[in-house]
Amino acid sequence: MDSFKHFFKRWWGSKLAPFIVILLMAIALMSKQLLTHSVLLGADSIFHFNRFYDAAMQIKTGKFNYFQSNFGFDQTGRVVNAIYGPVVSYLSGALLILCRNWYMFQSVQAIIFLTIAGLTMYLLCIKNHVSRGYAMVIGILYMYSSQLMGWITTQQFAGVGAMLVPLLVLTGTEAIKKKRISIPYLALAMTLLIQTHIMSTIIGFIAVIPLFLVALLHTNHKFKMIVHTFIAAIITLALTANVWGSALELFGNNYLMPVFPVDNMEDYAFRFDHYSWFSLVKPVEMLVFLFVIYYFIRHFKRSDLITRTLTFTGAFFLLASTTLFPWQTLQKLFPFLSSNLQFPKRFLVIPFVMLLLVFGKILTADHHVLTLRAFNEPKLFRYALLFALIGVNMGINGYNMDFKVDKSNQMVANHYPWAPIAHAYMYVKHNHHTIKQDFFGDNWQYLIRDINKATPDYLPVKSNLQPDDYTKLHPYYTAHYQLIIPNFNNDFDKQVNADGSLTVSWKNKALTSKNVQVPVVKYANTQVTLNGKTNANVKTTEIGAIIAHSKVGKNTMTIKYVNNQQFNLLMIVFLISWLLMIIYLGAKLIFKF
Repeated sequence: MDSFKHFFKRWWGSKLAPFIVILLMAIALMSKQLLTHSVLLGADSIFHFNRFYDAAMQIKTGKFNYFQSNFGFDQTGRVVNAIYGPVVSYLSGALLILCRNWYMFQSVQAIIFLTIAGLTMYLLCIKNHVSRGYAMVIGILYMYSSQLMGWITTQQFAGVGAMLVPLLVLTGTEAIKKKRISIPYLALAMTLLIQTHIMSTIIGFIAVIPLFLVALLHTNHKFKMIVHTFIAAIITLALTANVWGSALELFGNNYLMPVFPVDNMEDYAFRFDHYSWFSLVKPVEMLVFLFVIYYFIRHFKRSDLITRTLTFTGAFFLLASTTLFPWQTLQKLFPFLSSNLQFPKRFLVIPFVMLLLVFGKILTADHHVLTLRAFNEPKLFRYALLFALIGVNMGINGYNMDFKVDKSNQMVANHYPWAPIAHAYMYVKHNHHTIKQDFFGDNWQYLIRDINKATPDYLPVKSNLQPDDYTKLHPYYTAHYQLIIPNFNNDFDKQVNADGSLTVSWKNKALTSKNVQVPVVKYANTQVTLNGKTNANVKTTEIGAIIAHSKVGKNTMTIKYVNNQQFNLLMIVFLISWLLMIIYLGAKLIFKF
């Protein structure tokens, strides 16, 4: 027994212990999915599966096109990955190749994302002098939070962005503590977020502004801090040249379909209803937030600068994520918010990071809070309370997953006849497949073809769409009718070429030539070759689908997105800057040991 205690004590003190604990807790959270062999499908599942499938097939075949989707999205040649988390897409594509089927891929990817989230939160706590044990607890609480579960159960990509937000907050707390900016780490934190999820980056950036302003006010080297921030911004631009370069390339030459505008933003805030309490902020999480705010008010004079800034900022964003905030008034004053921000609940990631960090600081600094002094071991009550917090969180997360798991099992048993996702259609019987083949087979295309969702985001349109124009266009229906249904008529044969172009063949069985709407998309820089004629003059529909003048008999059309030379230069900057960053981080790691 003594030897076991000695071994456990040594292991607990090792650097690997936090990683192993957080990894095991991530696996425990995913155990329901692992044991039932389920694939959880949410609102955005098929959209992201298409992204990852396209990246996987590019890697597997070596037929690369950075802009054009030649494998995913029904081989329509549309642009998605180039402006939506390109690095995460290709890393996920590589993981899909290793995992071989969607069930294994989704399970492993979720465990990786959860573990990263727990570790980034743990690191944030440790750097802010939260004791090691409490830092692990806070990391687990964050990993089990509704923000991360948004990715697990409904595949909302904001959940993936949330795993990296603690790194950005860390740069702000370090700036206050050290009264200086760490150039490489600020640049790296911003870069990782931009490469993952733009909206999470914007929200995170806004949230850390108060931290940097406080740091600037309290440093004696204000000009130096401003210069260092500017240098970090330049490095960030270099490290993310692929993302903003793609945006300039596309938005500079095209009008792109925006995300859907919400009619009432309050409907997508924390509404204090059943859905909000179980899916956005669980009751135990809200109790922690309210306790932190209450404790902060009671002990305001004793709180340090970092705690004050974190609590004020976290509390503000908590308020801004609810219906208590005047979102209807703001939406009338700034209509663009309905298409850009869309969901006020997105702000919740900030209180989850900042207020949980303050909670960890309170537990570390105050040895009497949340204890029962009448006991021989007063802190036992605190430990029991923390374990209860984790247990209740896990229980509610399990409850939320039950519905998804049950749906998955029904689909595998062929007892779920309709599409489980809004705006999606089931083509399982049409394709002569089974859901079991889709989930567990090694043909990744089956799932994204059998459960098909025509997400219209980033398709080329004729003009800058206003909310009313978007509604009149019926983009989900139009995209499904023009880009998906024609593929099921077996009239079009599609082949991906070695140079990253896509060739479509079809037969005009009429007696005369006629216009045919082909289920592929043309952007301003998409080069079209029709029946051997390069730069063919073709028309497009309201969502960019090509209308080709077809001769009698067989017709062949090849499309290839050809980016401008400026983008090629930006890609060189991107690659060189990442090489230098890796060398710098590697050198620091070597000299550290």
